[in-house]
Amino acid sequence: MKNKIIFSLKILIILTIISLTALIYCQQGDFTSLDLGRHMENGKIIFSQPDVLFKNFYSYTEPDFPFINHHWLSGVIFWLLYLIGGFKILTLLNILLGAGAVLIIFKLAVKKSNFTLAAALALPVILILSERIDIRPEMFSYFFIALTYYLVEDFRLNGYAKKLIWLAPIFLIWVNSHIYFFIGLFLVGFALLEQIILHFKDFFKVESAKNFFYITLLSLAAVLFNPNFIKGLMYPFNILKKYGYDIVENKSPFYLQTLTIDYNILIFKILLGLLILSFILRLILKKKIDYYNAALAAVFSAFTCLYIRNLPLFGLIILPIMAQNYFFSFELLKEKSEKIKIIIFASVLVIYILALSLIAHENSGENKFFSKSLGLGMRQNSLESIKFYRDNNLAGPIFNNYDIGSALIFWLYPAERVFVDNRPEAYSLDFFQQIYKPIMQDSAKWQELSGRYKINLIYISHTDGTPWAREFLSARLKDENWPLIYFDDYTAIMVKNNDSHKPLIEKYKIDDKKFALRLNELLVKADNIEKMRLADLAIAYGRVDLAKNVLEALLAKQPTNGKILAALGYLSANASSREAVVKSIDYLNKALANGYILPGVYNQQGLNYWNLADYSEAKNMWQKALRLDSDNDHAKYYLKQANELIK
Repeated sequence: MKNKIIFSLKILIILTIISLTALIYCQQGDFTSLDLGRHMENGKIIFSQPDVLFKNFYSYTEPDFPFINHHWLSGVIFWLLYLIGGFKILTLLNILLGAGAVLIIFKLAVKKSNFTLAAALALPVILILSERIDIRPEMFSYFFIALTYYLVEDFRLNGYAKKLIWLAPIFLIWVNSHIYFFIGLFLVGFALLEQIILHFKDFFKVESAKNFFYITLLSLAAVLFNPNFIKGLMYPFNILKKYGYDIVENKSPFYLQTLTIDYNILIFKILLGLLILSFILRLILKKKIDYYNAALAAVFSAFTCLYIRNLPLFGLIILPIMAQNYFFSFELLKEKSEKIKIIIFASVLVIYILALSLIAHENSGENKFFSKSLGLGMRQNSLESIKFYRDNNLAGPIFNNYDIGSALIFWLYPAERVFVDNRPEAYSLDFFQQIYKPIMQDSAKWQELSGRYKINLIYISHTDGTPWAREFLSARLKDENWPLIYFDDYTAIMVKNNDSHKPLIEKYKIDDKKFALRLNELLVKADNIEKMRLADLAIAYGRVDLAKNVLEALLAKQPTNGKILAALGYLSANASSREAVVKSIDYLNKALANGYILPGVYNQQGLNYWNLADYSEAKNMWQKALRLDSDNDHAKYYLKQANELIK
C-alpha cells in the first residue's frame, strides 16, 4: 500500500513539474518586439533566396553587410508550423521544448541523487526559466543541451552505449538551428578530455574511451555541415564582439539588478549560493570531487554572471550537479523509511501546488514571473497595426526602430525593406553610432538623414524603453511635419506631411481630442502592462493629465505596486509646484517601502529634496543610490554639484 502511495505521489510531482513548466511558457507574446517574424520569413524564403544566409538582406540601409545566418533551420520549422496552426502552435512547441528539457535534466538529477532531492531543487530551476520564455531558436538549444548532457553523463556513469551515435544527428540539426551548439561541443569535448586524462597511457586500448573519441570526431564533422562551413563553426566565438547597440540580454545580471526589478536575478543568486554550498559540504565530508561537473559549474556560473540571457541555461546545467553534491552530503535524504518518504513526497507536492497557484495570480498586484498575458500565441493587439497599414495602402521608405524590425520584415517583405531590425550583429558599428542613434536623438540629424533616405513613413513600437527611442518619439509627436495617424497598445504610425499624404492626413490625423478618445478606447481592453505603456505614450505626446489618470486608476486597484508608485512619483516631480514635489516624495517613499528599490528612485528623491532646500537629505538620497550602484553617473554628478554649491 505504501509503495502505491509513493508511486502515486511521484506521478503527481512529475505532473506538477510539467504543469509548472507549461505555465511558465504559456504566455502571449508581443509580436512587435520579438525576432520571431524575421525567423519565419527566413523559413519562408530560404530556398528561393539563399542570400539571406550570408548577408543582412532585409535592410535598405546596409543590405550587403556580411551576416552568418546561424538559425535558419529554426525559421523553417517555425514557418511550417505557423502554416499548420498559426502562432498558437508555436507556443505549444515552446512548451514542449521547455518541458522536454526540464524532464530530461530532472531524470538525470534523479539518476545522480534521488527523486525527492531532485524534485525539491527543480522548483527554483523551473521558475528561473521565466527569464526567457519567448518563441525563439534558443528553445531548441535548451532541449539539445539537456539531451547532450544526459547522453554524456550516461556515458560517464555506464560507459559507451550505442545511443551515443545520436549525438551526430543532434549536432547536425543544432548547428543550423541555434548558435549554442558550441555548448554541446563543450559538454562532449570536456568529457573526452576527462577520458584522455584517465587513460592517458593506454587511451586507444580502452574500448569505451576510443569509441567516445570517434563519436566526438563524428559530432565535430556534423557541425561543419552548415551553409557557412568553418565560419559557421567559429561564429559563436565571434558573435559577442562589440556592437553599436547595447541589448539587455547581453548584460550582466549584477549590472541589471541596479536598473530594474527582476526576481529571477534573486533566484540566480540563491541557486549560485546553493551550488557553492553543495561543493563546500562535499569537501567538508571529504567526498571525492567530480571534476567534470565542477568544471561545468564554474564555466556556466561565469557564463551567467556575464550574460543574463543564460539564467535558464544555468539552472538546467546545475540541477544534476547540486542534486549529486547534496545527496552525498545528507544521509537523511537517502529515504530508508517508507513513512518518511511519503511525508517528504507529500511536502514537495504541496510546495509545487502552492507555487503553481501563486505564480498564476498576481502577488500584491504585481506579476513576478509573468511579463506577458497567460495564453497561447501572440497578443492580438500587437498584430493590429499592419491591418491599418495595408488597408490604407501605405508605403515607404519606412523608418522603424530596432524593436519592431523583425515584425515588419514578416509583414512587409518583399514590398518594403526595413531601416533596422533586432540583429545587432547584422549592422556595422558605424551604422548604430553614426546613423541610428543620432537620427533618434538629434532633430537636425533626423532632418538630414530622413531626407537622404527619402523616408516617407515612421512605423515604430512605442514600447521601446531606450533613452534615444523615448527622445525620438517625443520629438516626432510634436513635429508638424510628421503627423500621427495611428497608434495602438504597441505601435505608432506617422507619415510625412506632403501632398501625396494630404487625403490620409485629413482623414486620420490625431489631434488632442482624438488622442484622448483613442487612448480611452484602448484602455478598455488593455491589461495592466499595456496600460502602463499607454501612459508612457501619453507622456510622450504631451498629455500628462491623461497619463496621471491612467496611473491613478491602476494604483487604486494595486496600491502596493512599486512600479506604479514610482511612475506617479516621476510624473509629479516634473510639475513645478512645491505641493507636487512633496507628493512625488510621498509616492517614491511608498515605492521604496514596497520593494521598488532602485538607484533611479533615490536619484529622483535627491532632486526632490534639493528642490525643497533640504540639502542634507538630498545628499543622503544620492549616497544611497551609490550604495546600490557605485558607478551611477547621475548620483556622482549630483553629489559633486551639491558639494560644490554647499561649500
